Amino acid sequence: MAKSLLTNARKSDVPRSSDGKRLPDFINVIKKECTGSTNEDMALLAKQGVAPWTVVQALVQTSGRGRHGKSWDSQIGNLFMSLLLRPNVNRMRWGELSLLSAVAVASTLSDYVDNQIIEVKWPNDVLINGKKIAGILLEVADFNVEEPSVIVGVGVNISKTPEKFEYPVTCINDYKTGHTSVDSVFISLLHHFVYWFHIWEDNGFGAIKDEWMRRAFKLGGSVSVENKNGLKAEYKFRGIDMDGSILLDDKKGKRSRIRSGTVRFL
Repeated sequence: MAKSLLTNARKSDVPRSSDGKRLPDFINVIKKECTGSTNEDMALLAKQGVAPWTVVQALVQTSGRGRHGKSWDSQIGNLFMSLLLRPNVNRMRWGELSLLSAVAVASTLSDYVDNQIIEVKWPNDVLINGKKIAGILLEVADFNVEEPSVIVGVGVNISKTPEKFEYPVTCINDYKTGHTSVDSVFISLLHHFVYWFHIWEDNGFGAIKDEWMRRAFKLGGSVSVENKNGLKAEYKFRGIDMDGSILLDDKKGKRSRIRSGTVRFL
């Protein structure tokens, strides 16, 4: 493990969550006060062959990022983490982890927020009452090693929201009184992630798909899709397929499946 990665970092003796849970022994946490990007840190660790279920968590990120190279506002008081996995499933299915992660985050939020609408938005956002509270970024760490890995980066707004953002945003503390510990949310999220991950690895995507659909944002609503040439078309959002692809119907009812792309909910 490179010394540069461990500078200002420490193996974590993580405190208990609000319900008294501690992390399973197989999860190894590296906590950092400040870093550029936890996903970049994890990519370096993956290149060095670090064990699966290693997590990098930072109090602050200076170069946090989301999909399509967008920056992720990373203020102290929120959760920023990256998890390394080597799933025992066909690599073609690893993209399903994006939706699994959203389900895990939504389940976690239910532990802290009562009587609010918690939804998942394709492909990797989590919302409360239509406002973005979390984002997920999946990246494959394939460095010509025998066991390629996937990095799951997660950001959750706990006590602060970005000052400037293209969508409405919110945080956990907007819906409850008192202090919400970042460590508590962190531990709860990893417990939920382990739960859903084992279901997915052992039994497939079906249960994940059902839970995701139960929380789907604007199911049956209109979306705009932009192709590689910049052309836009409008569709009806009909859900997700068994591989996590979004299902869209055009004005004539013809169905399309999209695995990636720019989709805007109208």
